[in-house]
Amino acid sequence: MPSTPDEHSAVSPEGTNHVTIHRTTTAIERLRPDTCTAITTMLAHTEATTHRYGWDQTPVLFGLFDHQADGAAMIEADPSITEPGLWTTPDPRRPGIPLPVPVILHRLATDLTSHTGRRWLDGWLHTNGRTCVGVGLVFEAWAGPIRPGYRYGDLAKAPVGQRREIRVVAAVDTDLGLHRVIRVRGTDTPRVDHWTHPPAGSRHRRIVTGLHRLVHLVRNH
Repeated sequence: MPSTPDEHSAVSPEGTNHVTIHRTTTAIERLRPDTCTAITTMLAHTEATTHRYGWDQTPVLFGLFDHQADGAAMIEADPSITEPGLWTTPDPRRPGIPLPVPVILHRLATDLTSHTGRRWLDGWLHTNGRTCVGVGLVFEAWAGPIRPGYRYGDLAKAPVGQRREIRVVAAVDTDLGLHRVIRVRGTDTPRVDHWTHPPAGSRHRRIVTGLHRLVHLVRNH
């Protein structure tokens, strides 16, 4: 699979429609390992739902919540943490091009550390008494080998044989485990991974560190 899937921003032409992740649920057991399995299952379901909308879509950030419904534990994905327009924030250094997805994600994490941001986050996290068990992101990216002297955007200009377009659904749970679903464009089946202790090559990537920052905020509420 791609060696650097989350160092590069989504490829989203102007005018494409925002992907809506519908609220979906899946039953889980009370045991933590089963909760982790349910999160991974939810991400695979989310990727499949997103795939039906096609490619060239806007990223979607979402919280994952564990709650009781009709006497059974459930997990729900809620994408209302951001507005779609967040991902089109312009890059002042590149007219007409949005900021890279990792930059926007880290900016959001910083904004939520403010007094106003923390107060809003506290209300959002605990709506109707729910419990957040993770934070995830759906995004598209170019993946391929990184050459010496690489600059952001180089992969988008590389020859077709040296790059692959991918969709990634990644989440960090409140035990700091990493869940990831990756689909290469043009393939029928995505790859699904879960690490209780993520490998260094994954945990240091900017998307993952941004999700970690958000989960640490969740754990403090």
